[in-house]
Amino acid sequence: MQNALLVALGGAIGAVLRWSLESISPTSNISSATLSINLIGSFGLGALMAGFSMGHASKEIVHLLGIGLLGSFTTMSAYALQTVEIGNSSGLLSMTMYVALTSLGCPLMALGGWKLMSILT
Repeated sequence: MQNALLVALGGAIGAVLRWSLESISPTSNISSATLSINLIGSFGLGALMAGFSMGHASKEIVHLLGIGLLGSFTTMSAYALQTVEIGNSSGLLSMTMYVALTSLGCPLMALGGWKLMSILT
């Protein structure tokens, strides 16, 4: 239960941070705000998980800051970390396949969902 509360607290903070940064960015630069958020969050999650693997961060800190705050702050930090983990454990080919499938598959699935809803409504 404590871990769920830490994730929820971090998630609330991260979501408000993301919304705040995007809302103060000029409308024409919304993609640059998203890119900046994703780059900062990916760096932060990488640093946090390296600290955790070296014993410098507790599981509670990972739940609060990693899963919660950074998970809701960015759309890319978990993807970036999982990509690195796949590369480290399974090699460059597996990592490349994961990146290609995710980079192509997710937008295509979003397009499919969009088209389906357009047909159904």
